Amino acid sequence: MERNLDVMAIHGNGASLRVLEQAGVSGASLLIAVTDLDEVNMLSCMLAKQAGAHTTIARVRDPDYDTDLASDGTYPGVDVTINPDHQAAADIARLVKNPDSSEFDYLAGGKVQILSYVVEPDSPVAHTRVRELNIATATLVAILRNGDVLIPRGDTAILPGDKVFVVGRRGVPSVFGWRAGREATRLRTVSIIGGSSIGYYIARAIEPLAAHGVQLKLFEKDHDRCRALAEAFPRLTVIQGDPSNLEVLHDENVESSDAAAVVGDNDQSNLLTGYLLKRMGVPRVVVSLKRTEYLPFTGPMDLDATVVPRVSAAAAILKIIRGDHVLSLALLKEARAEVLEVLASEDCPACGIPLRNLGVPAGAVIGVLVRGGQVIVPRGDTGILPGDHVIVFTLESAREETARLFELR
Repeated sequence: MERNLDVMAIHGNGASLRVLEQAGVSGASLLIAVTDLDEVNMLSCMLAKQAGAHTTIARVRDPDYDTDLASDGTYPGVDVTINPDHQAAADIARLVKNPDSSEFDYLAGGKVQILSYVVEPDSPVAHTRVRELNIATATLVAILRNGDVLIPRGDTAILPGDKVFVVGRRGVPSVFGWRAGREATRLRTVSIIGGSSIGYYIARAIEPLAAHGVQLKLFEKDHDRCRALAEAFPRLTVIQGDPSNLEVLHDENVESSDAAAVVGDNDQSNLLTGYLLKRMGVPRVVVSLKRTEYLPFTGPMDLDATVVPRVSAAAAILKIIRGDHVLSLALLKEARAEVLEVLASEDCPACGIPLRNLGVPAGAVIGVLVRGGQVIVPRGDTGILPGDHVIVFTLESAREETARLFELR
């Protein structure tokens, strides 16, 4: 690890007080425990807290611990619990509920919406430059092209196949969808492929859709797991069968689904099932992957979106590390780009200067400002004021320079 990362590695048991003291935990500002064992993570945090660590974060994955948490949402000695599967399920549920976008998120308490669309060959925005888009109510903040993230400028050309990220007031970026070539879709049937813990959390998040007439199906091959899921979610149709088996999928008419989330425990099986669903005509397929190494293969498979639980968890942890001025944070493309919601402080270096003179690095762009509840699409003469919520997109190469503008860690 020391050869690959700028860290000091200590070999030992992270739940051992002796090892923790060797690592200097008594003077640590932050301890993050993210092993594969929930109990080890919680014990490590408890010991570190007793030894003098200021803040502790534990990765806790088992859904059973959700109901066992103390009244304040954590365990004694654990300041923050992060559940990668819960984080990933929340991301997937948002994608499923918004089938017209490849990626989707809310910021600024739901006032700001981030959507992404794949530009179709016959789209009216294909082969046009950003300055020619004439979208006064939103900002095109990033382009994903051939695996690379680009921060667009006025002369950047938009090409067919590009995934474009648009940010603006809630509801406004959706208008961009038809220009990218994505027609509005009404959800009628949603399928969850896999009864893993992620599948459990997705079912919990989307079960209310059943009250609006949406048919919800969940496929799982383990009999006992099916029984438990059926009892937990009576408004879902739980189907026992191997979801990687084409016969099972055809028998249950899965091709009629408007959206499907593939969230089994095996990455290769998830990719195969996702590919089969796309070939069967499911218009919207989201796949969960444990390993980022498989991400380059998802593009040629025409999968609509992929979610990596550990990346979702990393975003939640990074938000805490960045400090109180970072209100929310999301990672794009294997953490090579960030979306930050920053609260501008009274002494923020970026305040009071028109954006055209601010010196925003080439690898970053300020998407929108939220001021007094109003969403502002900034232009060159717009200035940031103390108390503004600033939505910033930044590449890894521009991260430090962007952080200095807002005095972030």
